[in-house]
Amino acid sequence: MADRRENSLLFSLNELKELEVQRQEEEAESKRAAEEAARRAIEDAERRKREEEEAKIRAVQDAERKERERKEQLAREEKMRIEEAERRARVEADARIEEQRLIKETQERIKKALPYKLIAMVGGAILLIAAIVAGLVIKKYIDEQNAEAARLLADRKNEKEKEEKAERELLEKQQAAQKQLQELQNRLTSTIGDIEKKKLEEEEKRKPKPSSGGGGKKKEGKGDSKPDKPTSSGGDDIL
Repeated sequence: MADRRENSLLFSLNELKELEVQRQEEEAESKRAAEEAARRAIEDAERRKREEEEAKIRAVQDAERKERERKEQLAREEKMRIEEAERRARVEADARIEEQRLIKETQERIKKALPYKLIAMVGGAILLIAAIVAGLVIKKYIDEQNAEAARLLADRKNEKEKEEKAERELLEKQQAAQKQLQELQNRLTSTIGDIEKKKLEEEEKRKPKPSSGGGGKKKEGKGDSKPDKPTSSGGDDIL
């Protein structure tokens, strides 16, 4: 009977040891899983932070590039406008010089071939025609300049609208990135809180174990002492 009790106690002890080992393994696995989750959360936060910083840098670089291209475009347009104005001015000046030369030649010919009054009439008609032609040329030039100014104003307005749209998109992207970062930080904080809570729960679970284990040892001692009594009493029976 003593052997059966000892075997039963040994089996119970082994079972308790196995349960304790299993519990420790489960705690270790839970701890590893929590640490892995925290590590992944930290890595995700760092990755998102890097991506946000890279997006900000790209946005700044894009804005600088667009501003640089806009200024270059404006400079090219201004240069072309000035060159076109200079070319038109040269053409008009040459046209006026040629017109004056033709008028003078015509007047000289008329002077040689016609009487004075006829010369005056023809000369007046020529001057009138020249004035009309000059007025048409100047009007055409003014209309073209006004059309060019209107076109440049429309181009600048379009560029300004594009810049404002790009700034709005950049602001929306930055706000979205900040929102994602905040959500990730909240998740990380929650994960760390869960880990701390899990650790506290595990510590609370461990606290009563030594007392219950001590009770088991006392029972073992009692179990060991019980077989001694039957042995001694059995000796007395033999005697």
